[in-house]
Amino acid sequence: MVFEEGREFTCKHEQDVLEAAIAQGVRSVKRGCRGGGCGLCKVQVVEGSYELGKSSVAVLPEDERQRGFVLACKTTPKSDLVIRLTKDS
Repeated sequence: MVFEEGREFTCKHEQDVLEAAIAQGVRSVKRGCRGGGCGLCKVQVVEGSYELGKSSVAVLPEDERQRGFVLACKTTPKSDLVIRLTKDS
């Protein structure tokens, strides 16, 4: 995975984006509940495929999901990803 700003990190099989970032010392993604309910770890996937687990529609509405916004704690990469940090993350 790579952030648009150029920082790269890897994600192990079945590891979510937030868990991988934390394990590799990436501090640019905020963290909160880690359960998909708070929305602090919201980022936007610009390129790549992923699987999105259950998360609150209140913090990640359908229109945002369709534009590639995800919660890092509930997102498992299925390919290399390019991630854009949101103004909130």
